[in-house]
Amino acid sequence: MRVSTDETVIVKPELIRLVRRVDSKKWQAHYKLDALKTWFRRSTDTGDVKEAARIAERMWMKATFDHEEGRPVISKKFKPVAEIVLHRMEAEIKAETAKPSTRDYVSAIKLYLIPFYGNYNIDSIKPAVISEFHRWRSQKVGRELSGSAQNNHNAALNQVFDEAIERGYMTEYARPSTKNTGPESDRRAEFSHEELEVMMKYAAQFNLNGRTARTKMIRTLLAIYVPFMAATGMRAGTEAEFLEWRHIDVEVRDGQPVLHFRLQRGKRGARNFVAHNSCWLLLERLRQLSPDLSGMTLEEVLKKRVPQRVFRLSDGSVPDNLNKPFRQWLEDVQLLYCPVSGKERSLYSLRHYYATQRLLEGIPIHDLAEQMGTSVLMITKHYSHLTPLMKAKQFAGVVDERGSSEGAQIKAIMAAQMANNNILSLVQMGTGMTMPLIAQNPEMTQDFENRLKGKRKLAS
Repeated sequence: MRVSTDETVIVKPELIRLVRRVDSKKWQAHYKLDALKTWFRRSTDTGDVKEAARIAERMWMKATFDHEEGRPVISKKFKPVAEIVLHRMEAEIKAETAKPSTRDYVSAIKLYLIPFYGNYNIDSIKPAVISEFHRWRSQKVGRELSGSAQNNHNAALNQVFDEAIERGYMTEYARPSTKNTGPESDRRAEFSHEELEVMMKYAAQFNLNGRTARTKMIRTLLAIYVPFMAATGMRAGTEAEFLEWRHIDVEVRDGQPVLHFRLQRGKRGARNFVAHNSCWLLLERLRQLSPDLSGMTLEEVLKKRVPQRVFRLSDGSVPDNLNKPFRQWLEDVQLLYCPVSGKERSLYSLRHYYATQRLLEGIPIHDLAEQMGTSVLMITKHYSHLTPLMKAKQFAGVVDERGSSEGAQIKAIMAAQMANNNILSLVQMGTGMTMPLIAQNPEMTQDFENRLKGKRKLAS
């Protein structure tokens, strides 16, 4: 059986054509400009092919003049253009090719941009309209969004404008300037070591309070996840979510195994970093939780490069989100708000704890920035309050600058050991395991053994 198809008449090759659908008596003009990739479609409102061709040529000529003189070729509502951008972003997320910020842009378009700008012609959005959007958004949220959140909204809005310009719905000249009225990011919500110890001591009770079996599984995993994030400084979600066993390497240095994590996702793309020694205990507990890995040792799991997520529940599934149970944990121990900044804590606050411990340990800012996958500027900006603490003795005039190099080395070892002990204590509370001194600090162990040998010689 023959299938009817649309009828097509070429008016100007590659530029103008007439199309008549099988269910219509009128011709539709399809035309394209040399400077634009998009085909424009408009009805000629006639069934006469000669008249339709004349009208189509006039449409094409007017569109050409409009584009050359800086006017939009055709007016279009904001919503359908935004939906094109949204569809492309969601396809990238599904294909796992999207940048981490893409999810934020999708959220901004769905929750804020389309609800406000949706019915505006995209070429009619002027600075006054953008100012009105800022007032509307503040009323909707109940506060002024932070500067970083507004940057995400502006980036998403500009992507919609980019799409509109490429399609001829607006011109670059007509693109309105975005603005940011949010407060600058300042000191983040953070944890003291004592507060994290309070949380870890409550972990067992928090698990018992879970009402369903799945809730208890999630809380069991969370009790490992929290010290893991505190010990590594990884970004919650974007980096930890996609971490698999095959992304962990072991390198032997000075006779001791060292863990290397190869993160596949992150704010700045893929990166590698050296993990704290305490992560051996955390990885062992995570292995024990995985039913399909129980028949292998941790060394075998890492050697075989198992392509499974590290953070899985005991039934093998991956939790949808750990933010909600973490918030409940904070509420239960009355630690939701940071007493210093007054802000709500989140899983991201564990990253700030890690940075604080490393800086107090004496790690150079440049090295820490590379380890954490961020910039020196961001480290300096958010942790400048630690400078007086790091140099407290010098400011107080306690340190003798003429002190021996040996004394300075001992002080450095003591500072490092204190930070190591803080992280290790959280890990041991989260796993119920202990780590031998040789694994904690090989240098100190060797020094201790040498001193014991020296005392034995003197005694004999």
